[in-house]
Amino acid sequence: MKNKSQLRQQMRSITAAASHSEIATASALICRHLASADELLEHVKTIAVYAAHGNELDLTALHQLLPNRKFLYPLCHKAGRLTYHHVQDPETLTPGMMGILEPYFSQHPEQAVEGIDLFLCPGLAFTREGLRLGQGGGFYDRILSQKNKTTRVVGICLERQVLDNLPCEPHDMNMDYLLTERGLQKPY
Repeated sequence: MKNKSQLRQQMRSITAAASHSEIATASALICRHLASADELLEHVKTIAVYAAHGNELDLTALHQLLPNRKFLYPLCHKAGRLTYHHVQDPETLTPGMMGILEPYFSQHPEQAVEGIDLFLCPGLAFTREGLRLGQGGGFYDRILSQKNKTTRVVGICLERQVLDNLPCEPHDMNMDYLLTERGLQKPY
């Protein structure tokens, strides 16, 4: 098996090869699949999402599909720390320290991680067992280690990003579900 660095390089090439049309179509499908996942969303009031960067899947349609939910977006801080902030309109996000659209600290109130009901996590690769390969900064592993025990975590990716296996370290956080253009899947 390749190490994480080699896999990241390989998966970045794979995701970069996806066309804008493919990303847009898959994003729309993923948002519709999530919005119709009644059992998963039954007690969910607060959803942690992300602003798509590069060829990541875009989840902004969830604001219209799930209008009665509160959406939180991550804000990156130095030393690899994330905070989450309530954003009513994704158009108010601004480029952050990594060029990723982020909440503006004074405009978007910070929310406690413990109050998040559902995390939607991007990644470079996932397995059907719930393992995730991120960009390598450890942001999501650190923040997910602070979540409430009842919080569910969903890995968001294209079907082509699902691999048979990934290297795993003790600090790596698992996903409770995987959501691709083919639908929501519970790990084996």
